[in-house]
Amino acid sequence: MFKGINGIVALAVAVILVVAIASAAYISNSSQPSDKQMAASGDPAAKLRITLDPANFQGPVREAYEVAEKDPALLAQLHCYCGCDKTDGHKNLLDCFRDTHGSTCAICCGEARDAESMAGRGMAIEQIRDALRARYSHGG
Repeated sequence: MFKGINGIVALAVAVILVVAIASAAYISNSSQPSDKQMAASGDPAAKLRITLDPANFQGPVREAYEVAEKDPALLAQLHCYCGCDKTDGHKNLLDCFRDTHGSTCAICCGEARDAESMAGRGMAIEQIRDALRARYSHGG
């Protein structure tokens, strides 16, 4: 079936492709909880959750995830200045809290908490954007 050097090369390439595809599928499936896992968690809102559960975090990180959970529309209108738009493909500040990125980034957490505070004081979204840009666009 696989004779000669060309056959061996073809077989090796096929094996590498199969392993790469299987690895990608495994990583993709294991990084996000399945619908069954979310339903089994006892939280009926888990299927509707657009951010990670704040209960998984502590301190200021938890506060930031709580902001994202309570007011996703606010964060969806804001830019994140940590550079995750380039490194992780995030489109807005809310995206930082859809995965674990926000849990390791002080800029994301600071922006979310500051945005909530400003919105709570009645600032318009344009003013919040300007304030966040002034504070965080230079790395914090």
